[in-house]
Amino acid sequence: MDQICLVIPVLQGKSDDARAFMHELEESHKAEYDRSEQRIGITKEVWYMARLNGGDGLVAYIESGDFAEALERFSQSQDDFDLWFKRRLADSTGVDLNNPPEMTLPELLSSYAGEPQRAKRSSSKRLPPEQPSDDGA
Repeated sequence: MDQICLVIPVLQGKSDDARAFMHELEESHKAEYDRSEQRIGITKEVWYMARLNGGDGLVAYIESGDFAEALERFSQSQDDFDLWFKRRLADSTGVDLNNPPEMTLPELLSSYAGEPQRAKRSSSKRLPPEQPSDDGA
């Protein structure tokens, strides 16, 4: 499983546009987003806004069985949603994913994944009453 982190600087004065893009993605395009990710082979994608030295940046964490293949499928896609996503990203960052720039991906230095924890049911058992302590408190 590829675990990818991308840091994409936001164009000067476009931070609010980038936030609006991500809000639209979450609110009005969620079903299309899901279909697109499944079609291209992305199993997880998380976006953040971070403060960088020169301004704001979008930070994406992506999991995929084959990120290079997923990026190629996405960049070649003419699906309406994919075109909308690529246009909105370019509006905020100047990055055109129809023709992705040459990039060196950040180096993965450490990764931890614990086993998912099951929620424990609360018991209806009563706890025993507190006993007075021996120290007189």
